[in-house]
Amino acid sequence: MDNCSKGVINNVEAKLLLATIVKANIENTKDERLELVDISKGLIDILQNAGFTIEKILDNEPYHIAKTLGIDGYVCEIIYNETKKRAATSSNINSNF
Repeated sequence: MDNCSKGVINNVEAKLLLATIVKANIENTKDERLELVDISKGLIDILQNAGFTIEKILDNEPYHIAKTLGIDGYVCEIIYNETKKRAATSSNINSNF
């Protein structure tokens, strides 16, 4: 195997390792508070797998969420509004949500 082929293989291995680390990091940082929002479990899983937190949802417009997730804007309006509603009923989003 020539040096060019070894370099390509090493580059592919490095990208696979990075992808594995990123995926593990996202899985470890899932915001469990999302499970308290009145939306389907499937949507909660999609949000958690994409790295969304309560704060990220509230800091973004539904359009941004839709674009990031590749889902319908109307669904993201529901996600945003339900998250906002749940946050409003909680006196402190960080400790009581």
